[in-house]
Amino acid sequence: MQKHFDVRIWICVSDDFNVKRLLEEVFEVVTKKPSGNINLDAIQNGVKENLMEKKFLLVLDDVWCEKQDEWNRLKNSLTSGAKGSSIIVTTRLKTVASITKTISEPYHLDSLSLDNCWSLFRSYAFDVGKELEKPNLVRIGQEIVSKCGGLPLAAKALGSLVRFKEEENQWEQVRDSEIWELILPALRLSYNNLSPRARQSFAYCSLFPKDYEMSKEELVHLWMANDLLQIKEWNQK
Repeated sequence: MQKHFDVRIWICVSDDFNVKRLLEEVFEVVTKKPSGNINLDAIQNGVKENLMEKKFLLVLDDVWCEKQDEWNRLKNSLTSGAKGSSIIVTTRLKTVASITKTISEPYHLDSLSLDNCWSLFRSYAFDVGKELEKPNLVRIGQEIVSKCGGLPLAAKALGSLVRFKEEENQWEQVRDSEIWELILPALRLSYNNLSPRARQSFAYCSLFPKDYEMSKEELVHLWMANDLLQIKEWNQK
């Protein structure tokens, strides 16, 4: 990757598709300077100048914005790169894929295989090599993974949740919980109207057993570990 691209940028977009914020992140990578309080025009010019004749790779991860004009505003600021520059967009929405069209046909990612899902879960649930010392927890963990449906977020979230649980019954509680049944039907309308990031954070809470006394700090750290909350967001609050 380093041989093919002069500049490599990865931005987690989520539901906050703010053109100025995204260009600020690009600006800070290409100039290696903080963007400060400069206006959008200055940021756009700075990005164009610093990408001039450079081959760049920009990954926009987890895009939810379906507004064509916002995408065009961003794309028009990224036209000065050298031939072969690439923009990759990851999204769960077909409409976003059709709007951005960074390639002619979207590439659909399949769910993880059971083995890969287990490897991901294991990396979050155990310290390296420690699973060999806990065969009973491994067995329960594999049963948990079989319920993940090959979803990376589920494997990461559940692995993080059980990481500091040492008792078999604690792992069994996670295995046997009906995760989505804990989101009460009466709350579903409100839940569906939350932003995508807020929905994920809220749903994460349902991984805890019923009547679990939740520590704010523990929950915040778990959110951060699963990219549901950025450190700067927490500091602001």
